[in-house]
Amino acid sequence: MELNGPAFVREVQHPMSTAMMLAALLPQAARKRQGVLAKTIVPGPMKVKQQGLRFEAAHVEAYRRVCEYAPQPGSVPITYPEMHFTPLIAEAVVSSRFPLSPLGLIHTAQEIELHERLQPGDEVDATTELLALRDIPRGYELDFSMLVERNGRKAWSGVATLLSRSSAARSGATRKRHSASEPLAKGFDITVSGDTGLRYARVSGDYNPHHLWWFTARPLGYRRPIAHGMWTFARVLSEVLEGVEEDAPLQVIAAFKRPLLMPSRIRIEAQRLTPDLAEVPFAAREEESGAPHVIGSASYSA
Repeated sequence: MELNGPAFVREVQHPMSTAMMLAALLPQAARKRQGVLAKTIVPGPMKVKQQGLRFEAAHVEAYRRVCEYAPQPGSVPITYPEMHFTPLIAEAVVSSRFPLSPLGLIHTAQEIELHERLQPGDEVDATTELLALRDIPRGYELDFSMLVERNGRKAWSGVATLLSRSSAARSGATRKRHSASEPLAKGFDITVSGDTGLRYARVSGDYNPHHLWWFTARPLGYRRPIAHGMWTFARVLSEVLEGVEEDAPLQVIAAFKRPLLMPSRIRIEAQRLTPDLAEVPFAAREEESGAPHVIGSASYSA
């Protein structure tokens, strides 16, 4: 779909707090619908930038602990910068120029590429842009680019894919069944505790209610809280990238499938990435059924 409408461009000094996001979200959610373009808004380019974002060492280590990345002093986990884009994308989707309801947007896929080693204490510029808006059977799909620059050089980049579901998709009429498939690698089981969503929220700032407690998840259709997809992605990568220097060039991609209800046991299927392997596929699955929560791959990029 062409983005021919008026452009939305904003530069922010400080990211939106959770309270600010909610205050901006509610009026827009009341005026717009999920999975339906607002008739009075012509979709246009959207860009939000934050300069002088600092990767505080204590925050990097807190993230490393909650995602269980192995200690690597002097570097930043490859998934860490992604969470700094949540408030930047929020600036776009809660604006009056966004053509869909900001409520109920689902993170369905993520691509990340590390171009240069990032370090705790780095001061960077972060920019997100709306790349694409697609009409699909389940609603509307959006791609937001993510770019981290350090001293004017591209250090990290990615694409987040979001879904605004139609009423048919929300009712289950177009729901895809995520059946078990052949194991990708020898797996092992881990326990995901019931407070994982809350612990990740404290680090990431993503306090969406369906991640926190059963009583905040149930009104949104979940009998128990569900894990953040990016936590599951990062937790799998902590196994795939164990022993790999957090250095350029690396590329990781993931598709988020069935929600991971907490607490639960999941099976991680993954090989460790080594220089003699061009690409390593991975998955996180329900322990009993084998249905996927996350599937993806990691590779050394050219």
